[in-house]
Amino acid sequence: MLSTARTENYNLHQRILFDAGLFIGALLKNDPRYNEARALVEQARLGNLPVCTTASILGEVYGALTWEKAEPPHTSMEAAEAVRLLVEPPSAIQIIEEGMEAILCALNLAAQHKLTARRIHDARHAGAALSSGIRKIYTYDIKDWQPFEQNGLEIVGPDSIMTYLRRKVNKEI
Repeated sequence: MLSTARTENYNLHQRILFDAGLFIGALLKNDPRYNEARALVEQARLGNLPVCTTASILGEVYGALTWEKAEPPHTSMEAAEAVRLLVEPPSAIQIIEEGMEAILCALNLAAQHKLTARRIHDARHAGAALSSGIRKIYTYDIKDWQPFEQNGLEIVGPDSIMTYLRRKVNKEI
């Protein structure tokens, strides 16, 4: 059960998947995305923004926090606590399943888009979203997600990325 009345009004299909960069940006104070990402993650935690993510995305966040070049660097204990606080109640951020349907979808996406090596992780996140009925994505890594737009996923935020995409389209016209 979700922890706030605001998010109880949203079904899973209306939620937005937050990619790892949103959480990483929100947790690393020296990250250039910090101000924007921190505000969005807090709104999600409070239930004012209907957000979901996956366990594997949270694993990426933990990895980024414990990376030797993270600013500021986090110990294993600090990183585990930071990631736990993102999603543990009273947080309204929901974790979507990554079961059989999601992995089969991911493998199909990887084959369709000719993804290799580490790009399978992008397909795994996209497969989890698609198999859960999620269509909206917030990401700072637009190149990772754009191939999946033809499969029904749509990058809808954050604002800095939407501004960048609008400027890019205007230059191409």
